[in-house]
Amino acid sequence: MVNGGNPFTRRFVIGTVDPTLLRYGTDFMTGLIAMNASKSIVITGSRDISRAVARDLFEQHLSSLLHQGRTWLLGGARGIDEWAIEWLLEHNEGCWIVVPYTSARQPAWLQPLLDQMERVVELQLPKRKNASAFRNRYMVDLCGTVFGFRSGTGSGTLRILKYALRQQREVHAIPVLMKPDDAPGDEGSAFSPFDDI
Repeated sequence: MVNGGNPFTRRFVIGTVDPTLLRYGTDFMTGLIAMNASKSIVITGSRDISRAVARDLFEQHLSSLLHQGRTWLLGGARGIDEWAIEWLLEHNEGCWIVVPYTSARQPAWLQPLLDQMERVVELQLPKRKNASAFRNRYMVDLCGTVFGFRSGTGSGTLRILKYALRQQREVHAIPVLMKPDDAPGDEGSAFSPFDDI
């Protein structure tokens, strides 16, 4: 745990609340007054990106933003979210994870990481297909900047980036062009069309 505090004081349960209240971040729900939205960053991305590729991308695109008192918001999915949590914790950064349901309903691989988060925000949404999309919009509403690492598969990352643009957030969309040997278990490397610029 980053702050070494009582885990119950760092867990926020939102419950089923009017979504318009979530958008405006009222302090009685989550205590978000303390978080400076302009210094908070959402990291999102594709699930099919390997650990080595993700770490290279983070070093290239995020390392200059470390150690500045930022709050990093993550969704807790496999792939980019998973590797970002690991990378940020290694750099002693304050991470918040926003889960659409409850901590108890998260996958087993994520459970040990929840204990290391500065905040765990449980939205406690009804079990629906669009719960992750709602969670993603919620994270964008809390932040000033969104970094999206997209391999081209899946549509969740693209949707969150479009939403962030509509909300007039600073958006960094990083295309990840996977080489054939860059499966999620491989230690290969990705390349970006901007590498030579």
